Amino acid sequence: MPLSMCRIGSTVVVKDLGLDQALSKRLCSMGLIKGAFITVISAEYNGPMTVELAGKPVGFGL
Repeated sequence: MPLSMCRIGSTVVVKDLGLDQALSKRLCSMGLIKGAFITVISAEYNGPMTVELAGKPVGFGL
């Protein structure tokens, strides 16, 4: 299931990034790797999302 479909407050495990190599490398440097647990903090419909990753908030623009 894509991260954009997860509900606020849910904790999920990263199974696959499915991104190009450059973006995957950037996210990996932030700790977003296969097996990482992330919790959805906030999300806007077709917009930005904030998650907790390794105890820190991280924002994504979708």
